[in-house]
Amino acid sequence: MTKIVFLIFTIFLSFLNASNIDKKIEQNQAQLDSNQKKEASANEKMKILAKNIEEQNRDIATLERDIANINKDINTHQELLESSEKKLNQLQNDTKNLIIQKKQSEDEIVNIIIEEFSVSMALNLASKESLQEIIDNEIFSLLSDYSKEKIIKINENYNRLSKNTQQNQQEIDRLNNYILSREKKKNEFLSLKSTHTKSLANLQKEHNSYQNELKKVLDQQDGLNSILADLKILKQEELKKAEQQRLKEAQKAESLAQTKDARNQEFAKSLDLDVRKIGSSTDGVKIVKYKGQKTIAPLKSFKVEKLFGTYYDPVYKIKLFNESIVLSATEKDSKVFSVLNGKVVYAKKNAGILDNVVIVQHSNGLHTVYSHLDDIAPNIVVGKWIQKGSVVGRVNSNLTFQVTKDSAYIDPKELFKI
Repeated sequence: MTKIVFLIFTIFLSFLNASNIDKKIEQNQAQLDSNQKKEASANEKMKILAKNIEEQNRDIATLERDIANINKDINTHQELLESSEKKLNQLQNDTKNLIIQKKQSEDEIVNIIIEEFSVSMALNLASKESLQEIIDNEIFSLLSDYSKEKIIKINENYNRLSKNTQQNQQEIDRLNNYILSREKKKNEFLSLKSTHTKSLANLQKEHNSYQNELKKVLDQQDGLNSILADLKILKQEELKKAEQQRLKEAQKAESLAQTKDARNQEFAKSLDLDVRKIGSSTDGVKIVKYKGQKTIAPLKSFKVEKLFGTYYDPVYKIKLFNESIVLSATEKDSKVFSVLNGKVVYAKKNAGILDNVVIVQHSNGLHTVYSHLDDIAPNIVVGKWIQKGSVVGRVNSNLTFQVTKDSAYIDPKELFKI
């Protein structure tokens, strides 16, 4: 009877515990949904920023080419523009003089006619629309040879003046159009310069955002390394050695990242030392192979978001090192499993930038680290022994999974099939 009562009580406690977990999950569902959006946003942010920076660089490079071409064009035409403006002034003065000379020619013909005929005849001839009409008029035949010759010469000069006036006006129109086109080019140049200035300012903002994301990566790695060091999973000396090597690599990075883009080099040079030292290389970071049998993955269904090891930053072209693997759960509220039998040596909620963290110690100096958990299983406490497949927590989006052996790192994907 006692055994039956105990069994019923145990079942009741299990049911109550499960009920409490479900209630807690339900109460925190809104928070989990919010966390999922934040984590998804954080995962894509660096990719988007890198793409934006690349597009900004292309746009600015195009702008700079256009500005250089227009500036060259302006410089090439500057002397021609100045000479054209002088020539325009001269032509305008010449045209005024030609008009005066034409009027003088007309007056001179009238005076010649007056000398030989009456004023009324002279005025009649003067009313003709052109000198050629005067010459064609029958009255012209009555003039003396001297007067005829003089009028013909005046007519030739008049025609020349008229032609020059017309040519001058055409040249004036051409020069005016040219000057207007140069002014348009100058305005286009100023507009491009203004756009270029704004684009550079936007690019600076993009780089600042990108660098902030890099700093977050650094903070996460430093936070986890600090926990591991406190637990003596990673020896402090090894961490110092790695840190010294990273600083050395950061100083080398003055030659910067071998990037061909001079602008990115300048932005990369402005990086904080703390950012540039992010896993500058695998030198100084001890990595060993996993020699045990394949085991289960910490998630049943997932996609690999970020791999372990060295990769290259797409913007600054500097070598970075990722000490863990990031797995993206394909379902909300996914269970996270211990990949091996072991003892819980660390379990902390709200561990800063790492969110919730669980570390399990296994045989042969092996440790597994589960960070960015949305929740830690209620039965996971420091000192508890757990079996492979035990639930250590839950994630709504991404799980950061790390494996160490003594003072070295292991590529987590060596433990299970991906």
